[in-house]
Amino acid sequence: MKRTLLLLILLVSFSTATVAQSTATTQFASTSETVFTISPNPGVNELNIRLSQKSDAAVEVYNLLGRKIYTGKLTTIHNAIDISSWKSGIYLVKVITEKKSITKRFVKK
Repeated sequence: MKRTLLLLILLVSFSTATVAQSTATTQFASTSETVFTISPNPGVNELNIRLSQKSDAAVEVYNLLGRKIYTGKLTTIHNAIDISSWKSGIYLVKVITEKKSITKRFVKK
């Protein structure tokens, strides 16, 4: 009887923890997606960054070695960065607002 009760308590505790963790991950993912979008991805000459709402934001772009290759301000909802001189490869685009910082992957052809 004690074993059955203990097993039941462990099972309920594990299930609750798993559901809570899953919910938190889903909420974070959906929130992070609404901060900004990048297009076209992959891109050749221009990187367009569209903010979900107008706010003062900064943008930083890093190569995969962690070297910062671009820094700028995002002053409107639609922003464009000239990337024609960048080498082909994968970059990390980080947008920083006063409330959060989100990073997305970008491919330069």
